[in-house]
Amino acid sequence: MTAHNQRVRILLVEDDNHIGRIIEMALPELGIPYEFVTVLGAEEGLELWDQQPFDLVVADYNLRGMNGLQLIEALLARGAAVPTVMVTAYDTDHLRRQARALGVSAYLSKPFFIDQLIETLRSLVNQSRARAVG
Repeated sequence: MTAHNQRVRILLVEDDNHIGRIIEMALPELGIPYEFVTVLGAEEGLELWDQQPFDLVVADYNLRGMNGLQLIEALLARGAAVPTVMVTAYDTDHLRRQARALGVSAYLSKPFFIDQLIETLRSLVNQSRARAVG
């Protein structure tokens, strides 16, 4: 995780442009410097990760091609040790168990309140910074 004065790099992998735009418009509420990148598919997200890793990943579960859990598995295989947030409209106990087993940091079912997402992201950034310092 970056130092307090550096930008937090956030990757959103979400195939619904409208949801991505809503999240993007709400991010200033984080109250921290950030860089936000959004992509429509997991494969594109992995390509960007390989160019320069991110500090935080938010992934929708239901994506074309590789799903959000497969994306997180691929990131873990690349040595990623960053907070991850899974969002899904297909909430099931089985999916929650799979996400927990993969070590997903937070899980939000759609529809969610945007304030809930922002507070989740802020909390994960603060926890990561505390671990980096301590």
